[in-house]
Amino acid sequence: MSRSTIWGSVFQIQSDGDVILQNPVIASALPHQHQALLGWAKALADSVRRQEAGVRARLLADDSTPKAADLEFHRAELDLVRWREDEGAGSGSLTSIAAFHTGLRQGRLVVLGNAGAGKTVLVMQLLLDLITSQERAPAERGRLVPVRLSLPSFEDSRLTSPDVPPSTVAGLLDEWIVRQISSGAHPLKRRQARELVQAGWVLPILDGLDEMDPDGAFPARALAVIRALNTPGHYGPQPVVITCRADLYRRLEQTTSSAMRRGEVPVLQDAAVVTLQPLDIDRVRQHLEYRFPGRSSEAGVEDRWRPVITHLTDHPDSPLAQLLCSPLWLFVTVATYLDHGQPEELIRLPADKLRDFLLARLLPESVAQHQHLGTGYSESEVRQWLGTLAHHLAIARQRGHSGTDFYPHQLWRVAGHHLPRILSTAAQGALTTLFLLLALSQYHSKTSYWIPPYAPGRSLLLAGLLLVVWVTVRTARTDGRLRGLDTSLLRTPSGRHRMLFALLWPVAGWAVGYAFGLWFSQGYGPRVGQAHRLAFVSIGLVLATEVVLAHRPSAVSRPSRLMGQALAFQAVVLTCYALALSAGFGAMNLAAYPWLSWTAFGDGAVLGLWMGLAIGIVRTCDSSWALYAIAVVILIVRRRFPRRRLGPFLDWAYDAGLFRLSGIAVQFRHHALQDWIGKDTPTAS
Repeated sequence: MSRSTIWGSVFQIQSDGDVILQNPVIASALPHQHQALLGWAKALADSVRRQEAGVRARLLADDSTPKAADLEFHRAELDLVRWREDEGAGSGSLTSIAAFHTGLRQGRLVVLGNAGAGKTVLVMQLLLDLITSQERAPAERGRLVPVRLSLPSFEDSRLTSPDVPPSTVAGLLDEWIVRQISSGAHPLKRRQARELVQAGWVLPILDGLDEMDPDGAFPARALAVIRALNTPGHYGPQPVVITCRADLYRRLEQTTSSAMRRGEVPVLQDAAVVTLQPLDIDRVRQHLEYRFPGRSSEAGVEDRWRPVITHLTDHPDSPLAQLLCSPLWLFVTVATYLDHGQPEELIRLPADKLRDFLLARLLPESVAQHQHLGTGYSESEVRQWLGTLAHHLAIARQRGHSGTDFYPHQLWRVAGHHLPRILSTAAQGALTTLFLLLALSQYHSKTSYWIPPYAPGRSLLLAGLLLVVWVTVRTARTDGRLRGLDTSLLRTPSGRHRMLFALLWPVAGWAVGYAFGLWFSQGYGPRVGQAHRLAFVSIGLVLATEVVLAHRPSAVSRPSRLMGQALAFQAVVLTCYALALSAGFGAMNLAAYPWLSWTAFGDGAVLGLWMGLAIGIVRTCDSSWALYAIAVVILIVRRRFPRRRLGPFLDWAYDAGLFRLSGIAVQFRHHALQDWIGKDTPTAS
């Protein structure tokens, strides 16, 4: 599929918000599936709007009618614009961002701003307004569904290679978008998501270009994404919205890299570039009056906020006024004094004390406001646990990794780089040995042999010893492989290709089982040999299922879901291997001793159960779940994480607005909170 069918200029957005099909070639190909696409687009739009509305409520700490301060933006300097700047207005605000975007011919927009300037809030408002306007568009004109995607979760080792062409990265980006909108967070199957993207019915809003690379490092991943987005299709540039810190985007503009080819530019070409402005005093005052209205229309604002309003009006250059002109610190102030407190005390604080004072109050206020969730977490516990994560991220930043993204499946890194691996290696090696000893004990109880008298049986014993060695070596070297199970992969082209490849496993199992069965039949008879073939074929079928359905989750709706998927993969694989070998060895024993009937089958089934569990550990010993479980125990013993499960705490912090999700990564809602809370954390990580 050529990139011209992905994000091509299939749609044109008119000033009234309607969407019309622009390209006659694509339009003529759509009628036979138009209704299906329309239904999928509506389902996606409803899901996106519901989730983004919830995220916005958490971001603004407002469960009723969330409304952010009216951010203002201006066109950026011309040196940040390459080739042709898209037409449109010269400035706008939060309330007019949708109209500004619909006025762009190409639909390509870059939103710049400093940390905490409100970039995410602005594009979230754009998304919700565009979805609302789509509902008024005639059904025959199609839909353009905006979807906000967190770019830091777009991970692929090829992004950092200068030899990978932009067209390849463009394909990876397209497939990543398909996975994001067909994950468990949205009600679409992989095939439906791919058809929506290929038809041009998805407008990607790529949030966080500046967070793709570690702080201070060369922005290789960000540059790869820009080059991919500048790869043209047959119908011109693809519509897209990007957010980025202004300093990082300027670094990109000044980049001269060997990866750049002749004619390439390091910033998004043919796009409108806007820069968010600090709030002015009038907008700050209007927002405070909206969040804390007085008891009457004449009062304007609550009595406790009136001294602050007066101070802002009379002293627009004071430290407090300058602080509240930042959307981030305006939110922190609102959240800190949401239900009670006297904000007048802020007026008397010097500039160097304001931020720490607000952050020191934010955490206990968040804990108090969200006790209704029934967690019973205390302020000291929350601060200690958040401090553990903040300190871990600080160490990761020093080592050249992301200092903002925490991945729950890599929790073992918080507990230390060696101890979790050592304990995981010991535990899984011991379990594998135990299951094999139980199998050998079962064999001994029925035959009185500890060592089988025939070569095929002794070969199985040797294979068991090799399994223990394999588990020990593999576990000691793994970093925790994240895998889940996804049946929707069966309906995708790549899934069907994997299915064809996976068919080799039962064929190989039959071949190995046939050879082993002939060998085994010399000592135990031909029927036992045939049963061995069935056992090997069943193992091949389990391997095939694992190859087809196993995947790395790319997005979750709640932090705890990630490790839930990892646990499901571990449990399903162990169960499948246990059942497959239990049935296979039961059939083998029944073939060898048919006169014992079900007694023989039961004895073989127990033997196969222990061997299946051992092989299941071999197949999952490099998974992330074992290291995660070990790390949880270590951190609980050290009193650095909840005595209860970690997942509910992460969910609570997410609901409380202290965390946000970026694909599968958990991030602190505010970098300022992360830095402040990690200052006094012990360095025991």
